[in-house]
Amino acid sequence: MIDWMLAKTPKLDESGLTLLVYAGGTTVLYAAGSSAAWSTTSSLGRFAVVGSITLGIASIVLLLRTKRPSPKRTVGTVTAMSIVAVALAFVATDTLPGFLIGVLATMFLGMHIGAFWSERTAGIWVALLAVAAVFGAAVGPFGSSFISYVLIALGVVGATEVFGAFARRMRYSATHDALTGLLNRFGFESKVEKILPICAARGLSVSMAVMDLDNFKQINDEYGHIAGDVLLARVSKAWKAELSRRDVVGRLGGDEFVLFMPGVLEAEAWQIIDRLRRAHRAEWSVGLVCMPAARGWVEIYRAADADLYRAKRSRPRNQQVQRAQQPGSDETEWRIAR
Repeated sequence: MIDWMLAKTPKLDESGLTLLVYAGGTTVLYAAGSSAAWSTTSSLGRFAVVGSITLGIASIVLLLRTKRPSPKRTVGTVTAMSIVAVALAFVATDTLPGFLIGVLATMFLGMHIGAFWSERTAGIWVALLAVAAVFGAAVGPFGSSFISYVLIALGVVGATEVFGAFARRMRYSATHDALTGLLNRFGFESKVEKILPICAARGLSVSMAVMDLDNFKQINDEYGHIAGDVLLARVSKAWKAELSRRDVVGRLGGDEFVLFMPGVLEAEAWQIIDRLRRAHRAEWSVGLVCMPAARGWVEIYRAADADLYRAKRSRPRNQQVQRAQQPGSDETEWRIAR
């Protein structure tokens, strides 16, 4: 269902789309819940109803006008508007169905916060949401007891934490390579596609390197696939230690890795590549390109991949795998002799 909706709304990513569904659904529920008791609703309640519906409509319009991927600023603005709408929904209702709609809206918004915000930021958002919901319920005419306020706060915190932990684990499994801990192809593409528009808006160039371990098949054939896995894990760990938080590295599959360096020109990119070569004794070939960020990620990757194969074709053919014993260690290291 989400995939179908993503295809129909290409401007939104999963975070923006699910928030759009939430805003649309809760706006309809706020309107339906208040319509039955509109004649007996106080002036404050009517103002709160109109306010919550207006905020819902404004959230929908804001999300539909955003560009993919949904900027954090836009998602944050809509989240804040939804929190205010939840508080107004509690202020407006004097019926049990309306109160339950407010409780469900609070919990679903907490689940969205836990799923799409970092753990630290989600804690701030959910605290604001809990305070807003309890304040609205206390001010509202429904007359709920103190235990109801406690249950609302515990419900939203519990829903955020449980669903957030589950979503983070699922997202990590979907975007990371289990062997090396690096981003997999899907995770790498998703992250680069989010960074490229930011770099393009600032007029920055980006560099991308595609790296391929030399003679990796021979290592697997001679020492076994476990040895090959150990080599991949150690190389990945050594590389991660040399990279900054700005750089994005991923394993596309097999022994092929890709490194994305936003805002980095070619001279600096080669310095980073040299650091990676010194980080581990394994030998590897690299293709490197520096291009404007306005180019698509696929175009940049293809150019780097083509440069890699040009480098491999120009390499001498008499390379062979050697086994070197590291001094002071009983573990085997591998390197490629040029």
